[in-house]
Amino acid sequence: MNLPLFVAWRYFFSKKKLKVIHIISLISLIGIAITTMALLLVLSVFNGFTTVGTKMLSASNPPLIIQAKQGKSFSLDSIAYNKVKSLNKVIAIAPILKENALISFGENQSLVVMKGIDKDYFEINRIDTSIILGRFALKNFDKDASVLGIGLAANIGIPKNAEQMGAMIKIMVPKREGTLSLTPEESFVSKDLVYSGSFQMFSEIDENTIFVPINFVREILDYQNNEVSSIHIRPSSEEDIPRLKEEIKGIVGEKYDVKDILEQEPIYQKVVKAERFGVYMILSFIIFIATFNVMGSLSLLIMDKKKDILILRSMGSSLFSVRKIYFFNGLMLSFVGAVIGLFVGSVLCFVQQQYGVIKMGDGSYIVESFPIKLRILDIISIFLLVLSIGAASVAVMVSRIKFENKINE
Repeated sequence: MNLPLFVAWRYFFSKKKLKVIHIISLISLIGIAITTMALLLVLSVFNGFTTVGTKMLSASNPPLIIQAKQGKSFSLDSIAYNKVKSLNKVIAIAPILKENALISFGENQSLVVMKGIDKDYFEINRIDTSIILGRFALKNFDKDASVLGIGLAANIGIPKNAEQMGAMIKIMVPKREGTLSLTPEESFVSKDLVYSGSFQMFSEIDENTIFVPINFVREILDYQNNEVSSIHIRPSSEEDIPRLKEEIKGIVGEKYDVKDILEQEPIYQKVVKAERFGVYMILSFIIFIATFNVMGSLSLLIMDKKKDILILRSMGSSLFSVRKIYFFNGLMLSFVGAVIGLFVGSVLCFVQQQYGVIKMGDGSYIVESFPIKLRILDIISIFLLVLSIGAASVAVMVSRIKFENKINE
């Protein structure tokens, strides 16, 4: 231990002549600890809500998706599809063909998102386990069949037990080629499908989505047999997503995007990042205010140790060495406060994660207790933030120490 650090360590624990120095130092330490703890708790709550939001989005979004940067569709032959499919960390892959359409049942009509899928889709999203009416079948009564969200089925007036009676739904899409006409028959292509059931995922897709066979979509849109609008991918685990995403990017090339769940919902991602950044900045400013107490206690300590400065000067210590003593002393306050705040905050996060002590409310929410997720990177970043703010504030104060034993005003 060098001399400035040793002297600073002794000052930190030694008895001061003025009791007010002890009081202000204690207030400084408590203030830094509380604000550090608050920042960790708030960021962990944001992490928790982001995790819950991601799980909700996973009902309608795959873990990873490949899309063309330009155009609504692309050919499977244009990418190394089999190479992506054979990756060790890929456990399921499914082509999807999506398009907006108009459906009608009787006199009722509704605009929908038509998703063409094949049997591999169920390995990506077990939406077939969310069926509440009928069954998830893409073939029924030897015909192409459709499955609707429960809200969409209610909007177009599909009656009870319609799936058992072979009820037919008409799907219409604009013609890809030709001139517009006031006559629907000349402007739209229409085909009928059997209604086989309804699902409920408690998300937006319940209100606007219809699943149909992918070959049916290709036929009605006049697409080629290998054309798709996206490719959905499920990795072996969530931890594999970042690395697998980069690996797939290298395979498919720059003409395609590979997106995780949050990237598939850019508005949601931007809102989460903006709120997190705003809270981080506000609490960082509060930490900065708390360091003013550190500057105050350090100022009083310098006044209390005037004779010590003279002694150190007479022993040959340089001005820089003397300043280092008080710099280390002030930095210790920030260090101890940060450690205490992070420790207490981590314990509270762990207790909430394990036992859910703080509840959300009357039980009508998706989760019973406040979601919280503690991340090591948050602990490290907060610790470095507190030390950086503390070091900057203390550096300003000690720079005013002169061998005339006065603090410049």
